[in-house]
Amino acid sequence: MAEPAIDTNVIKQRLAALKGGRFKTWLQLCAHCGYCADSCFFYQAHDKDPKYMPAYKVIQTLGKLYKTNGEVSKEELEKMASIAWGDCTACRRCSMYCPFGIDIAVMIAATRAILCSQGLAPDALMDAVKNYWEFGNQMAVTEEDLSETLEWMAEETEEEMPGLTIPFEKEGADMMYTINAREAKYYPQDIAEAAMIFYAAGENYTFPKMGWDDTNLAMFAGEMKCAAHVVKLCYDNAERLGVNRIGVTE
Repeated sequence: MAEPAIDTNVIKQRLAALKGGRFKTWLQLCAHCGYCADSCFFYQAHDKDPKYMPAYKVIQTLGKLYKTNGEVSKEELEKMASIAWGDCTACRRCSMYCPFGIDIAVMIAATRAILCSQGLAPDALMDAVKNYWEFGNQMAVTEEDLSETLEWMAEETEEEMPGLTIPFEKEGADMMYTINAREAKYYPQDIAEAAMIFYAAGENYTFPKMGWDDTNLAMFAGEMKCAAHVVKLCYDNAERLGVNRIGVTE
């Protein structure tokens, strides 16, 4: 099967939606002074190779997209993807060192969003985005899976703390507890340990059936519509259950 072609119209739409004036100003303002270089651990780890300088990485990604108005080939986008995903973590250290206040990490994130729209993102991130839409969490844990896991972990604590339960879908609790989806999928003992602390402290809490995954990998993928969906799920379920606060483990 042939790979899908690059949709330059979508790229142009994304560029237009990125509040282009700010990004264009930053790109024009950059004096290539190199002050950002030493703050980047990729630059330091590669014997100060100039191609790992933050300013250079932006020029080769978002800068090139603006310069060509999105008229780029798939090969060019693949090179940008290698830089945006493989040579930068968007940690923002370089932004802290820029004498002009240019937020390089935000520009890299904008590049990732455009790359993501063309299917050029790490598979694991794209799978997580799909799972957020379909299951409400990155690990594709169903409501039944979560409910059974909570019951199982409550049973595991029976000898140590008789009478302990892990509330699920309890209305009017003081707190809605949210976790990293990996806990429900791979590390349920973490849930049991938190439940024991809550039990000893007399905490009035509950797990919701949806909106309990407090990770947001969609944000790292540049899929901001999905990132907003993840946050909305959490708040909507907190309101539905009538809790006073949301507990976040991440």
